[in-house]
Amino acid sequence: MDKHRLIAALLIITTAICCVVSHSCANTKASPMGGPKDTIPPVIIAVTPPQGDTAFPLVGGTVKIRFDEYTVVKDANQILLSPPHKKKPKTKVKGRDIVVTFQDTLRENTTYTIDFGNGLADNNESNIAPRFVYAFSTCDTLDSMYICGTVVDAESMTPIKNALVSLYREFRDSSCLILLPDAAGRSDDWGFFTIRNIKPVPYWIYATTDENNDYLYNLGEEKVGFCDTAITPHTVVRDSIYELLSFNMKDTLECLARKGQVQLAVFKEFFAAQFIKEKGRKRDKCGYVTFSAPNVEVSSFQILGVDSSDIIMQYSPQRDSFDFWLNTKYPPEDSLFMTISYMKTDSTGALALTTEEIAAAIPKDQVAKAKTEEGRKAAEADTLTDLKITLTDTNVEQDGITLEFSVPVIEMHLDSIVLLSTNTRNQTDTTAFTFTQDTTNIMRFVLQNTEAYKPGYKYSLNIPEATFFDVYGRKNKREQKDFQLPNTENLNSLMLNITGTNGRRFIVDLTDDKCKKVFRKYEVLKDGEYFFPYIADGKYSIRITEDRNHNGLFDTGNLLKWQQPEPMKLFKLPDGTSVFGIQEQMEIYQDIDLTNLFEQ
Repeated sequence: MDKHRLIAALLIITTAICCVVSHSCANTKASPMGGPKDTIPPVIIAVTPPQGDTAFPLVGGTVKIRFDEYTVVKDANQILLSPPHKKKPKTKVKGRDIVVTFQDTLRENTTYTIDFGNGLADNNESNIAPRFVYAFSTCDTLDSMYICGTVVDAESMTPIKNALVSLYREFRDSSCLILLPDAAGRSDDWGFFTIRNIKPVPYWIYATTDENNDYLYNLGEEKVGFCDTAITPHTVVRDSIYELLSFNMKDTLECLARKGQVQLAVFKEFFAAQFIKEKGRKRDKCGYVTFSAPNVEVSSFQILGVDSSDIIMQYSPQRDSFDFWLNTKYPPEDSLFMTISYMKTDSTGALALTTEEIAAAIPKDQVAKAKTEEGRKAAEADTLTDLKITLTDTNVEQDGITLEFSVPVIEMHLDSIVLLSTNTRNQTDTTAFTFTQDTTNIMRFVLQNTEAYKPGYKYSLNIPEATFFDVYGRKNKREQKDFQLPNTENLNSLMLNITGTNGRRFIVDLTDDKCKKVFRKYEVLKDGEYFFPYIADGKYSIRITEDRNHNGLFDTGNLLKWQQPEPMKLFKLPDGTSVFGIQEQMEIYQDIDLTNLFEQ
């Protein structure tokens, strides 16, 4: 080979090598044009000491977890030591290791777990590491039982995320208020929890929202739930148990397939010593008394110089306050002196009948304003009572037409009210109706058509001026409300065949998929069919409450009285979901056996 050919060959080889080297180097760095995103979470490749270690030192012990890539502590609050200590373990990053050290001396003869939850993630793309629970013991044996279940909101039955579930071996109703648990776990996005490596002994179980992460229940600030009886774990921890696997929280079917052993319904309790918290006057003939706790028991209420028949009272729905009005023809005194007898909490914490004398005066600024020319003109112009009329085309058949006043009505001329119906031939006729006062609110009335409303008909409610007069002598203004039943061509219907009432009273709500908005409600006293017409396309849930005290409301619980909230359930489909879709002019017929539902 001559000199020129040799030089040319060397140049070609050199160029090729440079291209290969250049391409190889480029692949070791992030491409300026991007590349496939790292979606793989970090993988554990070693744990020191190994999983299930025994004779772990009480002081100075560490746990080291090595991953296949650089991993960081994304959320330290997700990492839970069970049983918890006042001082939480410290978690540090050292290369590709996560190192856990303990600030408190560990307990003797105790099995511990460290649940990392969703607390760890890779350093580059923040891919969450699969949930890992590390178990170790400070003695020669490792406890091996587990308990699992769900935590839900008692009022909506929706899952509670990141709730603290606490186990106590000795019963005390105030345990979660003052003692750290003997074992603990946290609920995931679906409200599901597992507490592993515990003893085969009875445990009392509590759940709290633990918003300040102190492992205790803060009365009045957090929600709490509890089991009525102690639960003894009966299943041994094994890698093959479905409920103990690590789950993708976005996989609905897999997460719902887990079977809990217990359900804890957390509630916000209204606990306080019962006493008169506040009293006052809203205006000359109206005042109020507020109590520190709900369900107050008042045996008598008197106002000096006012006949008891001239006093009108209205309690709030929770019975933690009442308003009162004076139905007198003469103006009341600026200051009212009152005597009230009620069940008040005494020095021992028990309720005892107590009589107190209180006084309430009209605010000075109102008195001063009333004496001015401006105030007198305003009083003279105040001639109309406040009246709110509520009706919806979709619910008028069931709920009727609601008339609600801001103050009590003392005079009514119901024969002045006219309900008209106009048929499809434009012929108009009057329609008979009933007019009843709400049993829980003396200022609310319901007008119901005595005949069935007819599709295609137009209706008009006419209330003339001066049909009603309130306690101040003010009259209503003229009102007219026009309505008709919805066009059913694009709407759906649902019929519930409810059985298993067995003399109990229930509240059945058709809600949105979040159980926040109620579209229709029935108070169910007996078995039968309950019709939900005019339902728009969408996602819904059926929420059922056992109304044990027959007040038409959901009533919360009380921890120290060991009182559960009223039972509530969501109707579930065969696949375990409680949300169902309605669309395309569907007519759904669904059987619901309340006996089976409330035993689940």
